[in-house]
Amino acid sequence: MAAAIFSQHDQSEEISQNVLSLDKVPLLIQRRLDGSGKIDLGNLVHLNVSGRMFIIDRAYLEQYPSTLLGSSDLEDFWEEEYEEYFFDIHRDAFESIFDFYLYGKLYPHPHVPAELHADTIEFFRIMTVFEEQEANEAAAANTKKPTWYAEFKRRLHKTLEDPSYHVLGKIWGWLDLLFIGLSIVTMLIETIPKIHAAAEIKGSRTGVLFFVLESATVVFFTFDVSIRCFAYPERLVFLKAPATWLDIMTIAPFFVELFIDFSKLESMKVLRIARVARVLKLIKKNKKLQLIADVLIKSVSELCMLVIVWAMNITVAGVIFYYLEGSGNSLITSAVDGMWWAMVTMSTVGYGDLYPTTTGGKLFSTMFIWMSMVFLALPLTIIVSTFNKQYEIKKTLTLKQKGAVTKSVPVPTEAPS
Repeated sequence: MAAAIFSQHDQSEEISQNVLSLDKVPLLIQRRLDGSGKIDLGNLVHLNVSGRMFIIDRAYLEQYPSTLLGSSDLEDFWEEEYEEYFFDIHRDAFESIFDFYLYGKLYPHPHVPAELHADTIEFFRIMTVFEEQEANEAAAANTKKPTWYAEFKRRLHKTLEDPSYHVLGKIWGWLDLLFIGLSIVTMLIETIPKIHAAAEIKGSRTGVLFFVLESATVVFFTFDVSIRCFAYPERLVFLKAPATWLDIMTIAPFFVELFIDFSKLESMKVLRIARVARVLKLIKKNKKLQLIADVLIKSVSELCMLVIVWAMNITVAGVIFYYLEGSGNSLITSAVDGMWWAMVTMSTVGYGDLYPTTTGGKLFSTMFIWMSMVFLALPLTIIVSTFNKQYEIKKTLTLKQKGAVTKSVPVPTEAPS
């Protein structure tokens, strides 16, 4: 059975000094039972963290002897009078440390700043566990030397994924940015009417120039995807990644156009729109853009709430506006027109293509403009709060220098005895 482990927020002095039965331990999570069915309390460690009591079997702490709680240094915090170990640190920050000893996983607390989380990890010397694990893995890897082929793929993958690993990685990264920029500029210039007309003429210098530039960028992007797929440790994982499909989507229209004449099939020209997705390739080159993308994904529920609130307000306001303006305003011919007016007004864009002409419509418009500020501000406040929370968590996970990274170590399937 597992060991006695629980966290108690409001623990009385009587319980802290004499834990005898289950009814006095309401937050008991796991327990070890002896032959008589009673809790074995002889090996429990009482940790008083700024007034919050954490109780854990000592065997869990001794799994990691290099950490503060698992070493003899723990005795420096012993309080003889209360028979407990006292730590004057942030209580919420310690919950991550406590969970680490239980489950072998290190997660940041959602309400603890990143720097405080990192300082707490450093204080309890948690990163020594991962350093030892990495050292053991490196030692095990050294005992079995990889073949030159496997080593070449490993170095190639490291170079492509981490430009700081080798100067060739930096050169390749800059080349990628150059071709992304070249592709975007070419695509924009090609839409200018005079240049577009000249490029449509078969055999013209303009058309040949655009074809050469497009071919060069596609060849580079194709080669980039190919060597990344070749060097990636798990090829199936690479092929399933959204970033891989984004790369494929940006080059696919070129190869389709080689076999299909877009000038004869106007509907196929829509495939060229996929080329604009090359702008999104910049996300892979910037860690902060990746962070923002991850945070937006985590905030999907809040964004959906904003869309629902907008849709409700636009529908109600659009129908009311239609009935107020329908008979006296020739511009408003249906409730759909009213919804378009409500959407433009609520978003504070105000194109001016639809506007009220009746007294009732003007009064309602004035009221709706003021209400729109409230409807727009309230959901955005919630979204910004969630965004900041998720941003703080993701930032914590990227603080490798201070060790504030979500990591895990193997833990036994049964509690230590």
